[in-house]
Amino acid sequence: MPAPADTGRRNAIPVLYTSGTHYEVGYDVGRTFRGIIEDFLASFKELQDNLLPAYESPKGRAAYDQTLSSLQDNFPQYVRELQGMADGAHVPFHHLMLLHMDQVVPMNCGQERSAGTNGCSSVCVNHDGQVLLGHTEDALPETLNHVYLVSAHITEEEPQGKWGIRREGFTALCYAGHLPGFCMGYNHHGLVFSINVISPKKVLAGKTPRHFLCRALLSAKTMEKAQQILRDRGTGSADGFSVNMSFTRQEGDHLFHNAEVGPAEEADESPMSILTISPGEHLLHTNKYLRLAIPEANGLCMESSNHRHARANDCCPPETRAALLALLSDTNDTVYPFFREGGDPDFVKTVALGVFDVVDKTWTIWMKNPQKADPLLTLPLLFTWAD
Repeated sequence: MPAPADTGRRNAIPVLYTSGTHYEVGYDVGRTFRGIIEDFLASFKELQDNLLPAYESPKGRAAYDQTLSSLQDNFPQYVRELQGMADGAHVPFHHLMLLHMDQVVPMNCGQERSAGTNGCSSVCVNHDGQVLLGHTEDALPETLNHVYLVSAHITEEEPQGKWGIRREGFTALCYAGHLPGFCMGYNHHGLVFSINVISPKKVLAGKTPRHFLCRALLSAKTMEKAQQILRDRGTGSADGFSVNMSFTRQEGDHLFHNAEVGPAEEADESPMSILTISPGEHLLHTNKYLRLAIPEANGLCMESSNHRHARANDCCPPETRAALLALLSDTNDTVYPFFREGGDPDFVKTVALGVFDVVDKTWTIWMKNPQKADPLLTLPLLFTWAD
């Protein structure tokens, strides 16, 4: 009997453990998840209808080449990691690189920002005994069932890239064909984090795509290093995003930090705003700037964010695990809910929901709405402090 065309929301996620160089780890990811990557690329309308046609235009190809040249100068190890993934999955390298450049190529050949780059809600809870980072991973509908977990230890003989990193260890949720770091995850130095995309009106060629800054963040040992990575002095970010993070190794009180990052227009480093969430506080961040005064694109990204913040004001404050889950699984707003199932006009879907418990050192993941389903798995946060 043939498989149904629509398999629905699956309650499953594959996990890969791998070690080696950046290229070897990328190759293992591509080889292991070849089928998932191929299926995703074939069905992903954003790639077929927007990114590839823009790449074929003279201005789009120039933006691609300029951005790739910058990445090869600053982050050659992550370019090799992506090349390994393409080789392992037997897919064209430029198809995967276009996913990572996102709107850099189309918006620099005259197109408006695609409605496809939006999603995710994050909640930092820092209350007595409740130190939690919750996150809904929201993406285009084709991404549903096309995610996996990668747990990697990377070792190189020589320092790599602009920050001179030789070793990395992390576990991260990944979209098919994407480098780790752009969703949620943790590294073995004790950093846990989640990402919210933001849509500024301008996206810049020749700067560092946000996917690569998030990938680099998986190497950060300290908050100082994380800020250095996000500022990306010498180049700066091409696009907008925010990071919700906690360095669980630090002494003293537990702290969360929210970093809003903007495109480095007429500058060689990213504009950035840092907010610290101290004990007794909590924070919701969606897909709009709360502090940086950077012009943003109107549309689904902004409209949905406004609805989610308005709904949060009507809910119980997320001061406990139960309240956090109630908020992130909320569907009271039937047009722009927190847990998204796709529809009109909000076609985005929540592909996973995760909660990091900093006190218990666990990461719990749901693939279905927690209102109706148990978590699929709980992973221990395995931190090591050796360089």
